[in-house]
Amino acid sequence: MKKFDHDGLLLAEYQGKLFERSTELSCSSAVFLRRFLHSELVRKLDKNDATLLTLDVNEGIESIQNQFGKSDYGRIKYSKSAMFWMGYMYRYLSYTRGVTTKFAMKLFPYKQLNNVYYSFHTQDPEWCVQSLLEMNGRSENVFDNNLRLKAAIYARGDY
Repeated sequence: MKKFDHDGLLLAEYQGKLFERSTELSCSSAVFLRRFLHSELVRKLDKNDATLLTLDVNEGIESIQNQFGKSDYGRIKYSKSAMFWMGYMYRYLSYTRGVTTKFAMKLFPYKQLNNVYYSFHTQDPEWCVQSLLEMNGRSENVFDNNLRLKAAIYARGDY
């Protein structure tokens, strides 16, 4: 696990603000999140290097809209504060666990994060991760890229 340092905080706050700003778009939150998940911007963010980005929220929204076009599809929008928290948490996971946003969103779907927002958003991010893992019957091992390899080695007794 990587320490959540100043760069991690910058990236998490940027992504939180990006998600928050998405509520001002004409499309639903689900449409924005799907577009974000498949955007060039998320590929840059997943490198978890603040020096590779301008960290300008307007530019981030514009880059997604330039890539996919504007949309007014969908009606359900999550609250600004819930969207900020979701964006922050997904980047926190990516930064501290070294996983992609796609993996984090598959592990903890945005609907689940929206459902737990009111009880989780005031808690420490690490507490939230541990509670979400527990709710989903998972452990920290889910973030270990070498888990299957280790299991095979231990099963054969080659340790």
